[in-house]
Amino acid sequence: MASLKSVKASKTETTTRSWTAKPILGSDFTEVLPLQEVYVGILKRRKDTSVAIQSISAVLPGFAHLKRCSNGKLLLAPLRSGESSRANIGEESVALSEDELKDQLKERGYDLSLFEDKFQVTKVPAKAPRTKLQAGEASKIWPVNFHPDQTIESLLDGSVFDEDCLHAIERIMSLVIEAARLEAIGDERCTGAAAVVDPEDGRILAVSAARIDRHPMWHAAMLAVDLVARLHGGGAWRLHDVESDLTKRRTLGDQKVDSNAETEEPNFKDRLRRIKRKYEEETPLCYPASLSSLTFPVQTPLETSQVGQKWRRNDGAKVEDPQQEECGSSAEKCGPYLCTGYWVFLLTEPCPMCAMALLHSRVARIFYGAVNRNVGVLGTRAVLHTVPGLNHRYRVWSGILERECRQTVEEINGRKSLE
Repeated sequence: MASLKSVKASKTETTTRSWTAKPILGSDFTEVLPLQEVYVGILKRRKDTSVAIQSISAVLPGFAHLKRCSNGKLLLAPLRSGESSRANIGEESVALSEDELKDQLKERGYDLSLFEDKFQVTKVPAKAPRTKLQAGEASKIWPVNFHPDQTIESLLDGSVFDEDCLHAIERIMSLVIEAARLEAIGDERCTGAAAVVDPEDGRILAVSAARIDRHPMWHAAMLAVDLVARLHGGGAWRLHDVESDLTKRRTLGDQKVDSNAETEEPNFKDRLRRIKRKYEEETPLCYPASLSSLTFPVQTPLETSQVGQKWRRNDGAKVEDPQQEECGSSAEKCGPYLCTGYWVFLLTEPCPMCAMALLHSRVARIFYGAVNRNVGVLGTRAVLHTVPGLNHRYRVWSGILERECRQTVEEINGRKSLE
């Protein structure tokens, strides 16, 4: 019988991967916290700590992210008032002298006899930590008030994915790599292939490869979104593959979408049944058509606990319970709004056009392998999904089969140079 130690070792070996899913987060979660200079008062007697904290919090509130007192030193006020806000508009901050601070405290009735005569100047974190790592580093400088966000921590430590999910992610990215090797024609700005997956059941809905030789906007992500739109009676392009067999089940030919067919269904339930039937019978949709010849991975749910599916009408209104609301008119399209809740897998970091298309399509998560040093906006040139004011945000991971994805990009570029 195998020992417990050998069983654990065996399990570790089976889960060792050559890649790591790296979350792409905003600078608030990754930066080294800036420091600011502050005045601190040295308490004469430690037993006065409680009174001193209560009094200073009343007359000079602030520093909510910090412990107000540490080792007999009480935080009083920033050395430079309005330092951060003034710096943002290019103005010099105004220094507060020790005498001015003492005058302010006296005017507000603070008992200065609690302190030694001379105030000290020290540095403390200027903003609240957002992660355990930041909190740990900040605490080395001054004690902080910190309550971890478990969602963020699970992204950082990788526990957001279990082993089965990571295995499924690897299989889907392997499919994307094969699709890119088979058909991708891109350029230095954007190339590769894409796959759209419903995480609830792991169904691959669409697979596409960049074909900018046929249309300048036919990047992989753009084509993938268009394929999914066709499942809902939409689609912007009449995709046509001259080498495809138009009779193949998984192929979209040069056929115009019949918009009248979409208006015959009187309510949401009928449309939902039709979409579900198309999902079961027609997916995965592929462009170019030759991608349908690839070996698709076994369908595996990527999310084990789905708390209700999010739906939207085409006017953007939320539908909490889709079965309780029917279409307002026969011409109104109902159903999951484009790619709402879906996961997208990309060979490379998307360009601005593709990243915005995926944002407008309401995808939930994006996984890519190789960085796009030229125009990538999900980690390299910008971090688009963290920009303030967006009406939707997806989560992003890089580094999925990174080495293999980089090699594939080199193959595609080499193939292009030989033409």
